[in-house]
Amino acid sequence: MRTLFGLALAGGLLLAPAVSAQQAPPRELAFTVERDGAPFGTHSVKFSGSAEDLKVDIAIDLKVDFGPLTVFRYTHRNREAWQNGRLTRIETTTDDDGDAFRVIGGALPESFRLQQGEATSPLPKDILPTSYWHRAALDRDTWLDTQSGRLRKVAIQRLGDETITVAGSLEKAARYRVSGDLELDLWYLPNGEWAGLEFVARGSKIRYRRNTPTTVALLPDGAKPAPAIASAAQ
Repeated sequence: MRTLFGLALAGGLLLAPAVSAQQAPPRELAFTVERDGAPFGTHSVKFSGSAEDLKVDIAIDLKVDFGPLTVFRYTHRNREAWQNGRLTRIETTTDDDGDAFRVIGGALPESFRLQQGEATSPLPKDILPTSYWHRAALDRDTWLDTQSGRLRKVAIQRLGDETITVAGSLEKAARYRVSGDLELDLWYLPNGEWAGLEFVARGSKIRYRRNTPTTVALLPDGAKPAPAIASAAQ
C-alpha cells in the first residue's frame, strides 16, 4: 500500500520569487495537493529552454503530521529533457515514506531504454511519462511510471467538460478518467495545459488545485503541451 501515492503522482502553493520588470515571469505550473480537502503538500512543474530543447523540472513534496510527529512523507524529483517533442532523457529520485526509488533513461534512435528502473526491455521511442503535464499521454495505452520505471497499461475515457477553479478563476476544463494499472481523473484546459488531478489512496481523496493562472505562459514559444485529443473515448 505504501506505493499508492507514487503510482498516481510520479507525476502547490509556492511563493513566487520576486522579479523585475525586465525579467520574464517564471514558467512554473504549481499545484496545492489536498488530502480529504485539507492541504498537505505541493507539486510544481518548471519549464526552461526552447521548443526544440525543452527542460522540465518536477518537484513533489507531501507530508502528513499527527501533532508534532510526521507520520507520512513523500518527495519526488524528476528532470525531463525533450527535443522537438520527444522525451530524450529522464532522471528521477523518490522517497516514498522511507522507500527509495531511482529511474534513469535515455532515447536511442528507434527506442527508449532505462539504465535504472523496472522496465528492462527497450521501450517505444515515443514513450511518455506519468508526469501529466503532457496531454498527449491520453492518446497512449502505455505510460512510463516515473517513480518505479515500470510500464503502466491504461485506458482513457473522456467524461466531458466541467467548470473548475484555477488560481481563483472559474475555467472550463475537460475531464478524463484513467483506469487499468492507474486509477485517477485528470483535467486539461482547452489549450491543452494540465489543470487538475484526483485519485484515492489509503482511503483518502487526493486532489490537485492549480495555482498558476491561465494567463501565465508556461512553455517556450513554439512548444505545445499536446495536439488535440481525438482518440480518447467520448
